[in-house]
Amino acid sequence: MHTLLQDCRYGVRMLLKNAGVTLIAIITLALGIGANTAIFSMVNGVLLRPLNYKDPDRVVSVWESVATHGRWRVSSANFLEWKNQNNVFDNIAAFGGSSLTLTGDGDPIQLQGARISSEYFSVIGVNPVVGRVFLTEEYEPGKGQVVILSNALWKSRYGSDPNVASRTVTLNGERYSVVGVMPPGLYPMRPTTGGNISFAEQEQQFWTPITLNPKWADAHVLGVVAHLKPGVSLEQAATEMSTIGARLEQKPENKGAGIIVTPFMSEIVGNVRPALFTLLGAVALVLLIACANIAGLMLAQHAARTKEIAIRAALGAERWRLVRQFLIEGLLLTSLGTMVGLGLAWLGMKLMLTVIPNLPRLDQVRLDYRVLAFTFVLSVITCLVFGLVPALHASKPDLNRALEQSGRTSGPGAARTRLRQALVVFQVSMAVMLVIGAGLLIKSFWLLQKVDPGFKPDSILSVGVTLPAKYSEPAKVNDFFNRLIQNVSTLPGVKDVSIAYDQPLEASWVDSFEIEGRVKAPEIDSMSANFNPVSPDYFQTVGAKIIGGREFTAQDDQDHPGVAIVNQAFVRQYFPNEQALGRIIKPSPPARIWKRERLTSFEIVGIVRDVKSAGLKADTDPAYYLPAAQAPLGDMVVLVHTESEPTSLISAVRRAVLEIDPNQPISNINTLDNIVSTSIAQPRLNMLLMGLFGALALVLAAVGIYGLLSYAVTQRTQELGIRMALGAQGNDVLGLILKQGMTLALIGEALGLIGAFALTRFIQTLLFGVTPTDATIFVAVVGILTSIALLACYFPARRATRVDPLIALRYE
Repeated sequence: MHTLLQDCRYGVRMLLKNAGVTLIAIITLALGIGANTAIFSMVNGVLLRPLNYKDPDRVVSVWESVATHGRWRVSSANFLEWKNQNNVFDNIAAFGGSSLTLTGDGDPIQLQGARISSEYFSVIGVNPVVGRVFLTEEYEPGKGQVVILSNALWKSRYGSDPNVASRTVTLNGERYSVVGVMPPGLYPMRPTTGGNISFAEQEQQFWTPITLNPKWADAHVLGVVAHLKPGVSLEQAATEMSTIGARLEQKPENKGAGIIVTPFMSEIVGNVRPALFTLLGAVALVLLIACANIAGLMLAQHAARTKEIAIRAALGAERWRLVRQFLIEGLLLTSLGTMVGLGLAWLGMKLMLTVIPNLPRLDQVRLDYRVLAFTFVLSVITCLVFGLVPALHASKPDLNRALEQSGRTSGPGAARTRLRQALVVFQVSMAVMLVIGAGLLIKSFWLLQKVDPGFKPDSILSVGVTLPAKYSEPAKVNDFFNRLIQNVSTLPGVKDVSIAYDQPLEASWVDSFEIEGRVKAPEIDSMSANFNPVSPDYFQTVGAKIIGGREFTAQDDQDHPGVAIVNQAFVRQYFPNEQALGRIIKPSPPARIWKRERLTSFEIVGIVRDVKSAGLKADTDPAYYLPAAQAPLGDMVVLVHTESEPTSLISAVRRAVLEIDPNQPISNINTLDNIVSTSIAQPRLNMLLMGLFGALALVLAAVGIYGLLSYAVTQRTQELGIRMALGAQGNDVLGLILKQGMTLALIGEALGLIGAFALTRFIQTLLFGVTPTDATIFVAVVGILTSIALLACYFPARRATRVDPLIALRYE
């Protein structure tokens, strides 16, 4: 123990003696460890922390699959068949989205929640923190006026009242008994991208019982979750459900349909998994480059201490004692770098949480014991990576050579020189891979920003309005929205006002239809497209250009023949070689607008430019628009085109709604600019972080080259002086040093290019409009790296040309 303390004290003195090198090493380590800790904290919170459910790994989602839509919602008829026929789930439950207006106890607010079947909470294995779950009889028709509140709503609206389960609340104008409060951490369904899924809950604030109405048994409106039986794997469940799906396919309504079983966790995290693991891999490369850099610094320091090491060895110091000394110095460096790195990680994590919108499970991202354990292990590995090899080399000196010469002129030896050169090659190759990855993401994001969304998002406020059951009659719905449009249009600073079921970049309703006079091909079950009721000024409000026919007018109401406007994708798919204008489409029941007597035929009177509906990356799906007055719905979005900042009109729009109905809230307040920005937030974050890591890798690689050549020039001062004394010109010396450095850089670039060709394919899912082997990016990165390497080589080489031969010959 005494000798260990001696080694620690000696290590501290040596670090203080070389304060400049120590500071550089600490900063380099802090950047590498801090970046890794920050990214891992996100990976841990979003992907690795288990859900607050019983057996979360055994909770799965079950979806239908149809050729025209991919993954699809489930009909109640099929859900009941699955429930009766399966042998792989011990519980299976259905749920559907729900929106209710809460009045009383404060301002009216719009709640987003779910209607659930009796097994729902058994599937996820969660019990209320207050009250109880629903009773069996409460699922019977007419007896479901009960509600369970989310933990967040309980706290924000009712102040965590422990007696809340004994009170009633008013939802959609009806009295509901509160029977329970759920714990936090119950996530709504977040279907992953890649399938046209039109069911997606937003913020889950309540649960009510669902009654499966036989009248709508074939309506695909449900989500389904299930709990696997003990010993049943996901693959076994998928196989059995596929068998059940094949049996159900014999029914005409299920023709071409299959069943998909996925982990529930994948529904929550969506498509962020590849991006987070890519970023984690990127910061790991940064840390490796940092370790190589510090290993090079330590080799140089050890070389300068050759005589000291030789004297200690000659006096009897064992090799393990020398190795331990250097490892302790490395451990001290690592400890200091880790402490600073944790501070940087905390700041970086806070910054990322403020700039990342809509990342699932952000509430779970924190510096918890898992993250601290990761950082500790990372620190130990880092110390071993950059400390062990230099320590082993330094601890085996050539005693005769070291003792014969002064410490300053004693060369490092061929083995150490080769090791430092290998470290530089490694740094450059890692930097090439990182910068190529960053370049691909930068180009991808640049191309994504240039995508024409088909509308103009500038200065448009978006406000959701969901009318309660008292507006069940179409005339009442139309009257409310007509009055609202009139009220808002008279507000100062308002250019245009319109309503729509789906705003741009959002498509949640896909409906099937038929084209009058067209014989349906036997292999096609039905034609389908995104369906969107809008008011007459919608296209003008959002800046979507009509390229054929006409827009809707005020005369396109319930008392006139039905009309429709279709987009270009609709024309390309369903009228590729014929005129679309004047044709009749007939939406097929069951659909929400057909619950009562409605127009059933709509003449195509206009064609509008494609408006992106599923994000800027996705191809535009076929879509048809109907006049809102001819397909009145109580759940609409109000779009307000303003002359100034759109958010300045939120209060005025709220007052305009309350003037019509004092119990009617607004919800989902946003701007189209923000919606567009949010839609590319993940690609933007990927680009920024990869760009930052790539820039850091470039700096570290440049520092590594510069440090190696600077040290080499110092070690070769006498040699260079002799060369110049014998007639070598400055350009000859310059070329000699440049050749040494650039040879290493070019070897590193070649190895990096090979690695990039292999690794960039793993980020293919993150790219848009760019191939993983994009030649322009590869060439540009090689050019940039070569230029930086040349610059890093030039300054030591230039210093070498200024060596005075007389001074160099006396150099020690």
